[in-house]
Amino acid sequence: MAEKNSIKLMVTFAERGMGKELAKLYEKQGVACAYQCRGQGTASSDLLDVLGIGTTEKDILISIAARENIEKLLYKLDNELQGVVPGKGIAFDMPLTGLNNLIATVLLNDKENGMGGEQMEGKADHSLILIAVNQGHTDGVMDTARQAGAGGGTVIRARWAGGEDANQFYGISVQSEKEIIAIVAAGDKRNAIMEMINKKHGLKTEAGAVVCSVGIDHMVRLS
Repeated sequence: MAEKNSIKLMVTFAERGMGKELAKLYEKQGVACAYQCRGQGTASSDLLDVLGIGTTEKDILISIAARENIEKLLYKLDNELQGVVPGKGIAFDMPLTGLNNLIATVLLNDKENGMGGEQMEGKADHSLILIAVNQGHTDGVMDTARQAGAGGGTVIRARWAGGEDANQFYGISVQSEKEIIAIVAAGDKRNAIMEMINKKHGLKTEAGAVVCSVGIDHMVRLS
């Protein structure tokens, strides 16, 4: 069980252009948006049209706040704010294992000054799978992930920032241009997805995939 005075991380994948409005909404609920970046969804446009969930281009919000504030916001997104939130997407929270003392003190003081909320019951049986691959291999990795049960993912452009030579990392060849694939998967599918990606696209392949996952406490779908 999470401690009462704790900090959590909240991540939101929303339709492109909705990030700023969501950030304003979150701030009113005591959850300030710490970072906003852009991503690209992996679903085909035909599938998106059928599902009615908008474009593949995504706004990604990363927020850090007191546990009570984040859980209250997720509860509202899943209940009274359904139909009010602009666009479609998903939002979920994860525990933090470390944070600057000053930041933690500020966030917890905000919570104690009246921004705290009710606790959400239960936990989402989902994980966030993060896959860093060499540029140009995203489609192949996503095809493999879907074969193992993944529904889709979001791609974030990135660059290798290690201090080692750009072509070698502990004896393994690496490419400087990277793409990070974020997949939210059900707990019973997580291991199969990760194992299949590692087997077909692991570090010793051209894709050079690095795969990890982190547990999600609660998840809601934005309407």
